[in-house]
Amino acid sequence: LAPMNAYLNLIGMETLGLRMERQRSNALELAQWLEETYPSVTVNYPGLKSSNWYEISEKQFSRGYGAILTLRVGSKENAFALIDALKIPYTLSNIGDTKTLVIHPESTIAAHISDEEKLQSGVFEDLIRISVGIEDIEDLKEDFKQAIENNR
Repeated sequence: LAPMNAYLNLIGMETLGLRMERQRSNALELAQWLEETYPSVTVNYPGLKSSNWYEISEKQFSRGYGAILTLRVGSKENAFALIDALKIPYTLSNIGDTKTLVIHPESTIAAHISDEEKLQSGVFEDLIRISVGIEDIEDLKEDFKQAIENNR
C-alpha cells in the first residue's frame, strides 16, 4: 500500500461508523416507504417485517440491517426505465459508497452465469439493487417517487 493510499484509508476510517449509521437508517426508511407507498413494487430488505429474513436478521444484526435493498418492478424494461429516471443515484456496481448506487444485476454482475444459476441466486430480469448512501432521505424518496410515477 502506498503511503498516500494508507493515509487516505486512515482518514476514511475515522467516519466509517457515522457513514454506516446513516446508510443503514436511510436504507430502512427508504425500504419501508417504498413498500408502503408502492405496493406494485416488491421490496426486499431484511429490516422489513415482510421479509423472509426478518426474524434471523433481528437475531444476528444488532446495529441495523445494512445498506442494500432490492426492488422488483415487473419487467426488465421497467427496471431500466426506473434506473434511467433516477437523478441522485449513480449507476455503478460498487456497494458501500457514500452516494446511493443502483444497478441491474441480471445484465451486469450476473451476465456471465446461467439462467438456472440466476434463478438460484435470486437474480431476476426485473431486479434493481440499491446500495443506499448518506444523502438526505427526503431527497432520495422524492427522486424514487418521480422515477416510479413517471414510468408507470
